[in-house]
Amino acid sequence: MALPLPESRRCAVAAAPPVEEQRARWERQRGRAAQELAATEHEYLERLELVATFFVAILKAKATLKPAVLDAIFGPWESICSASRTLVFHLDRGHVALGLEGFRHQLVLYNHYAENFAQAKKTLQKQVRKNKSFARFKKLQETRPEFQGCRLEELLPLPLQRLPQYKCLLEDLVENILPESSSFEQLTGVLKSVSDVFHQVQKISRFHENSCQMSRVQKLLKGQKIQLHTPGRPPLNYDFTRAGDPQYSLEGGFLQAAAPVCLTLHFPALNFLCLIAAHSPSVWRSWSSSPSALGSIPG
Repeated sequence: MALPLPESRRCAVAAAPPVEEQRARWERQRGRAAQELAATEHEYLERLELVATFFVAILKAKATLKPAVLDAIFGPWESICSASRTLVFHLDRGHVALGLEGFRHQLVLYNHYAENFAQAKKTLQKQVRKNKSFARFKKLQETRPEFQGCRLEELLPLPLQRLPQYKCLLEDLVENILPESSSFEQLTGVLKSVSDVFHQVQKISRFHENSCQMSRVQKLLKGQKIQLHTPGRPPLNYDFTRAGDPQYSLEGGFLQAAAPVCLTLHFPALNFLCLIAAHSPSVWRSWSSSPSALGSIPG
């Protein structure tokens, strides 16, 4: 029979030091973040493998598309799928830092995918219009129950949608790991690499978006001698990001400051507004009549 603890000892156990409580809370939150990373990676990999199995592999075997066209549409899809599969292997065994360190070296695949994504969409649209055999195959595969009504066009952006999720989940992991932990430096390095690639992909996306907008404006200026697609021309839209006020909350007896929310506003450049007003008065009148329209370019 165990002897009862002395009164002073019982008081010490009942009133755990705040530092120990904070450490225990960090450990629980880190565990939840690791579980969420593993669970969402499983879902992501499942959808990646659907495309790899029912589209890429079969199209290669049947030679429905030329290798160059297949590569233009799917790019490094199979390599991205393989990188995710390896990450899942390590996460399932609790080797979070080891798995993420290996995955860090595969992030360049996401950069390549983003660079080719605009062309991939154009190539896919062209093949659906002109290649009847591919169009039939695509429609048949999309009716499979595994796809749950998703079209290939909706699945192709998956790697680009996953990248910001990696960033958020890694931020949760790093925020809740002790600096003296052996994996702190490793995970911090992985987070930096993911953030760098995330910002590069955003920059690529803005470039392609601006290029599309220039093409739309060029059509509006049909018959004019102005060429928008010239080297050195500034973007038609500018983004201004303003950090809001930080939010505070009382948690566990400590005042916690949450990260401020950043608001991004899109404004058309003045040179674009002048072009529309001077060379397409009718378009300008109809477009500028709605103040909300000043944040977008008509298609």
